[in-house]
Amino acid sequence: MKINHITNKGDGRLNEDALIINERQSIYGVADGVSSLVPFTSEENLTGGFIASNTAKEYLESLLPDGGDLFLYLAHINMILHKKMKEYEIDRNRKEQLWGTAITAVRITKNGIEYIQTGDCMILAVYQNDEVRPLTRLQVDHLEQAAIETWRKCIQRGLETKAQIMPHVKEQLIANRQKSNTENGYGVLNGEPRASGYFEYGKINKVGLTHLIMLTDGLFLPAETIPAGIYYWEYIATSIIEKGLEQYTKDLLDIEESDPECIIYPRFKTSDDKAGIVIAF
Repeated sequence: MKINHITNKGDGRLNEDALIINERQSIYGVADGVSSLVPFTSEENLTGGFIASNTAKEYLESLLPDGGDLFLYLAHINMILHKKMKEYEIDRNRKEQLWGTAITAVRITKNGIEYIQTGDCMILAVYQNDEVRPLTRLQVDHLEQAAIETWRKCIQRGLETKAQIMPHVKEQLIANRQKSNTENGYGVLNGEPRASGYFEYGKINKVGLTHLIMLTDGLFLPAETIPAGIYYWEYIATSIIEKGLEQYTKDLLDIEESDPECIIYPRFKTSDDKAGIVIAF
């Protein structure tokens, strides 16, 4: 088994994405920190998103072999975040003040792969016959696409910069945040007791499996760059395996830098934080 990984800071002051590597437990994953919509920094000058993703990282990396359950691990991380926000006097009844993390993690066992996810981090399984099998789905996609469509309409009306467009989508992004851990929304580890009800988890066997790919959304290619007729996740997985994770990331950064105002490829940031792990069997 060979492991490659990468993480890269985006537009923000801190890299709120984190890699999770616990070789003792054979647990691997990525976490995408989600800062509050209300400005917050700790006494250590850390953002909520950084605290949340690194809380998940530190907890999962500290585990000793105990045969525990990934579901219970994430539920415990959520409880820790709940306590941390209480210590920081965050009003947990106001979702715009909450911070948290999307996460995906796997545990590799003798006969299979246990996995768990919440938010919009992805796991892709790749097989000997080149089949690409997403084990997860983008839980926030149905909400973000509405905001992206508004972004596109602003471009069509002649707006040319992020600064001009963002006020037109800000209210949608705030409204989306109110739907965390709800039936019409998405799951995220943000200290809400209901968060564990939105975990997606399971187990697959390893027959024919050649690669596992775990990505935060900062490593997703713009949809406009995918050739017509090719399945999105198949293209991404194939590109990562053929190029290697480092070159794939460099090529994506080049795309982002070519469109700093997010006009050619509509998105909310020029460059989002990035974390990815590729496990080759």
